[in-house]
Amino acid sequence: MEKIYGFVSITVHEGRTDAFVTAARACHEAILPDITGTHYYEWYLSADGQQAYVIEVYDDPPAMALHGKMLDGRVSGVMEQADLRISFAGDVPDAVRERMRLKLGTVDYVGPRAFGRMNEPVPHRVPPAGDERVCALAWFRPHAGKAEAFRELARQSHERACERDPGTLGYEWFFDPDGNCVALDVYRDPDAMLAHMGNCGPVMGQILQVADSRTIVFGALPPQIEGRLRPELGITRFPRRLHGIG
Repeated sequence: MEKIYGFVSITVHEGRTDAFVTAARACHEAILPDITGTHYYEWYLSADGQQAYVIEVYDDPPAMALHGKMLDGRVSGVMEQADLRISFAGDVPDAVRERMRLKLGTVDYVGPRAFGRMNEPVPHRVPPAGDERVCALAWFRPHAGKAEAFRELARQSHERACERDPGTLGYEWFFDPDGNCVALDVYRDPDAMLAHMGNCGPVMGQILQVADSRTIVFGALPPQIEGRLRPELGITRFPRRLHGIG
């Protein structure tokens, strides 16, 4: 099953952080009665409260339509407090992209999924309490003539994660026609992220020799991991998880 993935970049209007958080919580609470087919719906906030991000994953168009029905127009409350831009990835019908373009303006499409671990349909369930999930989004642009080498290394990293990283719940790779890539990582908790860094670090080192990258890491982390995610390495942090259902 190739799901529909949405990555929503949000710029909060000056002085509107508290109102934005309230509107975001209203969206979260509205969908809880029926989240069938919604794999992830994660809201994160930057340390300064000026930027936010939403990571969404749906089984298929009907699941995304159900999500929209449950929201019942509450996204307009978020749009009063912030500017939104969405990038889709995976198996996204043209009609879905056009519908979102009419609501939000510009809508980007990353590309189809090449490798991933999110392959099962999601039933309705109760979101877990005390969640320590950590997510990451990484953008890669291979150097000239290195697109095939990069893709092969990405495949190796994915295979290694599937073999050795049970705490890596999602490891989704999407490629555009030029070989550029976005990867979504979902870790059960910080320990799972640390294990993944150890297992896939050697391959990632090779990847960084053939591609430029930037990464956003979402969620709370202990100091021993936080100190390794330095801005000079192209890493941005969104440490505050507002809420989610994954």
